[in-house]
Amino acid sequence: MIGCGAIVERIHLPVATRSDEVEVTLLVDKDLERTRKIADEFGVPTVSDDYRDAIVRAGTEVEAALVAVPNFLHGPVSTELLQAGIHVLVEKPMALTAAGCDEMIEAAKLSGTTLTVGLNARFIWAYRFVKQALDSGLLGEMQSFELRRGGVFSWPVVSSATFDRDRAGGGVLMDIGPHMLDLLLWWLGDYERITYRDDAMGGVEANCELELTLKSGVSGVVELSRDRVLRNMWVLRGARATLEVGCGAASPMPIHLTIGDEEVLLEGIATHNHEVDQIYQAPYERQLADFCEAIRDRREPFVGAAGKDSIALIEACYAVRQPIDYEWKFGAASGEDAPALSPTPQQLEALP
Repeated sequence: MIGCGAIVERIHLPVATRSDEVEVTLLVDKDLERTRKIADEFGVPTVSDDYRDAIVRAGTEVEAALVAVPNFLHGPVSTELLQAGIHVLVEKPMALTAAGCDEMIEAAKLSGTTLTVGLNARFIWAYRFVKQALDSGLLGEMQSFELRRGGVFSWPVVSSATFDRDRAGGGVLMDIGPHMLDLLLWWLGDYERITYRDDAMGGVEANCELELTLKSGVSGVVELSRDRVLRNMWVLRGARATLEVGCGAASPMPIHLTIGDEEVLLEGIATHNHEVDQIYQAPYERQLADFCEAIRDRREPFVGAAGKDSIALIEACYAVRQPIDYEWKFGAASGEDAPALSPTPQQLEALP
């Protein structure tokens, strides 16, 4: 496992150590002191501060790698590992650009290795149900979609990379966007036109708004936030029915089905062989099992090259970025001049 931040310590390591299909042999991170403590806790025999130590051990101690380094390193580190014959499960985002994704895909193809992208939302039963409902025509001809997902950021990061534009590649769109936009494209197909706004102002965005028209002609909106609690719900409207599915921290995800304009609706949760998503780690367990099976059976993983699609959309969004028009940013409705965004020297001197 390369990169030992919170996602590895809290999710990937517990999942892997419970699995009968893998043995964790090496942890890699620049913070060796912290990594040694994690290795001791989970019984991992070797630690290193250089990911190329995995390449040295390729074919003997290392057959596959989980890549969970800061976003800007996903592409280059994964490509180098794939070229060395190491199978790769890379955390989202797959890379920061579509071109970076293409390099990874080509490296896997040439080396005959398996490349899986950590878009674990596809392994949540509620979202599988949505896919089945849409493919079966349950909702009728699609008319529109809407997603509002937001909450106050509380993930226990162990570095500042998440808030550094150069290392993270972006803010909430690059963080939550790969999961949500991957679902949208998986469910409803590719996009044709986009309008995008955010509040980055040179840094990483905490809020963003997308208006999309898909190639099918269906249009809708996506709103994401790191500092506001939104409805945290997908709304998919068809000619016959409307399907609403949760997308927040609740587990299992609630599902509402309304037939036409009727006041009575169906509420429930998705299950698989009577299994309910009761723990946050369950989709990661299915993701790891699929990765291992794809390697053994020499088949395509459930989420492979398709991981590029959401990155291409995010890249397109940033290319047409416009600012969100907040009133406080541009002054009051009366036309008053906006206040300076930076304090004056006199204001700084007056601070206690």
